Formats: sequence, C-alpha cells, structure tokens
Amino acid sequence: MPPTLPDDAALAQLHAHAVSQLSPATLARLRAARHAPQRARAHGWWLATACSLVVALGLGISFTARPPAVTPMQVAAMAADDSSDVLDENPDLYLWLGATDLAME
Repeated sequence: MPPTLPDDAALAQLHAHAVSQLSPATLARLRAARHAPQRARAHGWWLATACSLVVALGLGISFTARPPAVTPMQVAAMAADDSSDVLDENPDLYLWLGATDLAME
C-alpha cells in the first residue's frame, strides 16, 4: 500500500515554516531573481532554434539534391553480377540434396 500524502493545510504549514527559516538576505536575492528579466535564457532558445533550422534545411537540401548519375559501366557491372542462374546450371546441387536427409527436414 502506498504511503498517504499529507493534506494541503499541512503542506502549506510546512512551507511557511521553511520560509520563516530563511535569512532576509536570501529572501531578497530570491525575490530579485524572480523579478529579473529573463532575457539571457531567451537568447539561448533562439540560438538553439536557429541551429536546428540550419541542420534541417541542410538535410532537406541534401535529400532533394540530384542523385549521382550512374555511368553505363556501373550499369553493366551490376547486370554482370547477377548470379541467380547459377543454381539452374548446376544439377549437382539437386543430386546432392536428393542424396542427403537435409532435404526432408
């Protein structure tokens, strides 16, 4: 069974007690930090967004760019590499398969 949490009144009392334990200097620094302009963080988000945009545009351009041209020699090499007819020309394979029990498994 999960432990039960204290109610809101008990948590508010605990918070008030914790705040009363802080020194006035710390409270003043916290107040100043809360009301300070958040301009420094905004520049970081703009920079991250701009960098992401540049990377996305670069990838988009690289994917839409013209694919490399295939030379006729490469096409001939790809056609000559077709080895699918090797099994049709070698009847020894079928004789070997018929002689072993591997074909029946």
